[in-house]
Amino acid sequence: MKQILLLHGLGNNGGIWNGVRPHWRDDVRVHAPDLPWRGDGIDTWRFETDSAARLEDVLAAVPGGADVVVAHSFSALPLLELLSRRARDGQPAGIGGVVLVTPFYRRQPEDFHWDMIAPLLTSFPETMGEGIRLQSGSRRIDPELRADMARRLCEWVGPYGWLRFFDAYLNSPRLRIDLITVPSLVIGGAEDPTAPVDEARLLAADLPAGEAHIVDGGHFPMLERPRWFTDAVHEFLDRVPARPRPAAAL
Repeated sequence: MKQILLLHGLGNNGGIWNGVRPHWRDDVRVHAPDLPWRGDGIDTWRFETDSAARLEDVLAAVPGGADVVVAHSFSALPLLELLSRRARDGQPAGIGGVVLVTPFYRRQPEDFHWDMIAPLLTSFPETMGEGIRLQSGSRRIDPELRADMARRLCEWVGPYGWLRFFDAYLNSPRLRIDLITVPSLVIGGAEDPTAPVDEARLLAADLPAGEAHIVDGGHFPMLERPRWFTDAVHEFLDRVPARPRPAAAL
């Protein structure tokens, strides 16, 4: 049985994956932990400057290890940093493949400019609100209440949490993407107002074993198209070579 580890983005929690739960195959074991940057638990992480190390602990906690790691939004950045670090140090990746969902990535430091900061900051509450709307399913939440809930999430994340995200984003040109050789599927949303779809295409092009899959929709394809999403991950999982298992103790 292959194992999948699902990593939620900044300000969310493991519940962001509930919509895809009914669609996983029976021969797949899925782990969806709450991460240090979850919306209601960010206090102990807000001063953390090495999120990749925290993510390493999360990967180590999967019994037997994960075959494929699916990372949404912010979580793609510390995952890429961890894999870059391992490759640079001559260590094995420790996973069979990665699926990076609506990631943030820029190739050169010069690709960041002053005028991008305000729109990115302004879009954060809107992104949180869209996630709340999609997670609510058929339950309609009054738009004003939804905006209040999104604002509350932003307050939980706070300036320190948002700066941890922006630090990781600014660091993306320094990652040794060229050394990450595991199969990599990059899913971008064609109408994503938060993570530009061109960055998904660029990241897939820069990863040695990367491929891009651009889907109609926004920042949360696992909520907008859950069946399509699990089908895409299953198809990718079936193509990923089996990860070496630790030898059984005698």
